[in-house]
Amino acid sequence: MDQVILRVLAAEVQRRRCPGCNKPLRQADISAHFSGVDKVQLHFRCRFCVFEGGGEIELTPEIYEEAARNTPAEAPEEPSAEPISADEMLQVHEVLAGWTSGFAELLRPRPERQPQ
Repeated sequence: MDQVILRVLAAEVQRRRCPGCNKPLRQADISAHFSGVDKVQLHFRCRFCVFEGGGEIELTPEIYEEAARNTPAEAPEEPSAEPISADEMLQVHEVLAGWTSGFAELLRPRPERQPQ
């Protein structure tokens, strides 16, 4: 979460204009690091006029909310599957060895075979 907060603050600087030359700070050199529990030291330098600025920012609940919105969701848990047995691998090999149709037909669902 800490890295997300630093990225949110850097993105906010990039949306602004340089006080020195009024050009966008999209390509500014930006550094940010925590200087306390709820404080970040932020520094930027304009690439056009080399104006430098920044300061210490106290983190507000709004900054934490923005960071929470920008935190990627956790990947969904993959369903667990049984390991493939040696017999199943041999069965697949036998099917593929005699296969003469195309790839799409291979993957097409087939109705269950009824025992005779």
